[in-house]
Amino acid sequence: MVAHITTPSDLPPCAGCGRCCHLVVELRAGDGVPESFVVEHDGVRCMEQRGDGACMALDPLTNLCTIYDVRPHTCREFNRGEALCLRILGAAITPIAVR
Repeated sequence: MVAHITTPSDLPPCAGCGRCCHLVVELRAGDGVPESFVVEHDGVRCMEQRGDGACMALDPLTNLCTIYDVRPHTCREFNRGEALCLRILGAAITPIAVR
């Protein structure tokens, strides 16, 4: 886990932690996810999760997406280093002094 981030290079690589793959992902129209990875919660189609909260498509050994080419739009739009990513990591951003 990254305890303190001061520059973008301090962020772990996208395929390094897999923490974003522990969020509930609601599927949208046009998502071509295999049905074996889909579950319905109160009428809403979502990615199925394991008991630890990990997405069923996340390989637990490599932390890589096993359906990367057809991953949901929500996953495609998630960006390394954006506010939600940093919140997931629990990392504080410290402004860098510019001289």
